[in-house]
Amino acid sequence: MIPLTHLKGQKIAVLGLSRTGQATALAALAGGAQVDVWDDNPGNPTPDGATRLDFPAQGFDGHDALVMSPGIPLTHPKPHNAVLLAKAASIPVIGDIELLWRERQSQNPFIGITGTNGKSTTTALVGHILHQAKLPVAVGGNIGDAVLSLDAPNQGAPFVLEVSSYQLDLCRSTEFAAAALLNITPDHLSRHGGLSGYIDAKLRLFARQKAGNLALIGVDDEHGKTIAAALSHHSRASVLSVTTARPLDYGISAYGGDLRLNGHPITDLRTIPRLAGEHNWQNAAIAAGLAWHSGLTADQIAEGLHSFPGLAHRQELLGTKDGISLVNDSKATNAEAAAVALRAYKNVYWLAGGQSKEGGLQAAMHDLEGVKAAFVYGECAQSFADQLAAKPFSTHVFSTIEQAFEAALAAAKGESIDSATILLAPAAASWDQFTSFEARGDVFRALADAYLN
Repeated sequence: MIPLTHLKGQKIAVLGLSRTGQATALAALAGGAQVDVWDDNPGNPTPDGATRLDFPAQGFDGHDALVMSPGIPLTHPKPHNAVLLAKAASIPVIGDIELLWRERQSQNPFIGITGTNGKSTTTALVGHILHQAKLPVAVGGNIGDAVLSLDAPNQGAPFVLEVSSYQLDLCRSTEFAAAALLNITPDHLSRHGGLSGYIDAKLRLFARQKAGNLALIGVDDEHGKTIAAALSHHSRASVLSVTTARPLDYGISAYGGDLRLNGHPITDLRTIPRLAGEHNWQNAAIAAGLAWHSGLTADQIAEGLHSFPGLAHRQELLGTKDGISLVNDSKATNAEAAAVALRAYKNVYWLAGGQSKEGGLQAAMHDLEGVKAAFVYGECAQSFADQLAAKPFSTHVFSTIEQAFEAALAAAKGESIDSATILLAPAAASWDQFTSFEARGDVFRALADAYLN
């Protein structure tokens, strides 16, 4: 835990008592603050030393800040009532990353990573590369532990943070010494009032950068190209493009898997099985640029890339039996992410479903050449089946992921295709039947383990 000593003597309101809120309240208390907390769910406990106060209904009384968990609406679809009351009382509304910055800005640089897809893998990869090079780091944010529950790294060592659009909305003065945007595809639109609001939230990552800072922008989508061009004109940071589409003399490229930094070779990514596919080549290129900015050599970066163990629920190969591979990509919570996985495999028996996002399967419809059959389940099962009806493969509708898995396994066995893949790439949120994409992936893993063992 990182005590928030700069809050000593202040009165802080914490809204939301899940992982982030609990860590925030405890860190503020450890720093000497008075802490009032509230959660609309009475089942979330009050941290020891804090007072449960219904400030969303009663209003604020001398509070110096409202610290919100990122999942609580700030602006859209409509602000939480606590936000309205705080703004009326001129109380700043901030998040835990902002508090961490205010506490540690003179001791540790911040590395921030965002994007619609790939940010968790890239964050874990950066942390791994730096750790392998004996640079002590703290990794957290939207991945792993809440930032205020981390142990602070040594003086000068970085925090490596995955930062979501929700978290960026709550960053008011945070400066990232190095920041990376992987990609932009439509996501969380209702939360940000549309695509422009979503992009604006992502751009907060670069808002306070200065000379000597680094901004890496993935330019394999049109939004990235526009953002890179704009930042190169008005940012004081060094702005580098990152692409897998072509070699670059200036910037970072992974064309054909050939990873190069400003034209200088680092490694051949095609030789790293856990970083297969162009999407992972982009992740690796971003990670290489951030590691280089942290002072690592090309050899250290290559060594870290080759020793990366991968990340759970992100194209996680669970095993192979009788020519059937089982791949858990539960993190593919939208069609764009599912498309990335679908492009990486052949002879796919595809499990998809859950709570559909805006656009449904549209973004994956041109990446289905490798699909032998689809097995859709959950709240959006019939909608997905309707969208796939014209495709030249069969689509089967189920209520649960367990039913879909058993049918996919039976089909793969029955057709006896060499090198078949049962792929969980849901292209939907998990909240209709699961508490998280991790819980969904754990169910798939248990089903796979039962077959493999």
